[in-house]
Amino acid sequence: MSLSFRQMYLAPYVFLSGRLQRSRFNWLLLVLIVVFVVLFVFIDATFGHPQTLVLYPFLAWGALALSTQRLHDHGKSMAWLLLLLIPVFGPLWCFITLCCRAGSSGENQYGEDLLSCHADYLTV
Repeated sequence: MSLSFRQMYLAPYVFLSGRLQRSRFNWLLLVLIVVFVVLFVFIDATFGHPQTLVLYPFLAWGALALSTQRLHDHGKSMAWLLLLLIPVFGPLWCFITLCCRAGSSGENQYGEDLLSCHADYLTV
């Protein structure tokens, strides 16, 4: 199964459905942060600091979409992101769950396991 450029790189930032592997989540989050920082510095130097506020909704939506898909890989809903409101424990739990822990194996209510899709490539 071959994924197009849109499915591979643009869809995770746009849609709140589906599952996302841990390694792809970490890479896509890193790309989101790097693009945000580069655009922030460019807009700040070119137009001034107040105009950088236009970037924050895009950063928030991208982080929300990636985190939601990663939670779906664990079989949890987007509501678990409300734990971020709890100081210290919430961000720590989210970091460990989203960036460090493996997702649930097998199919869940949010879709098939992405790691098992290509598991039979050695079968003859």
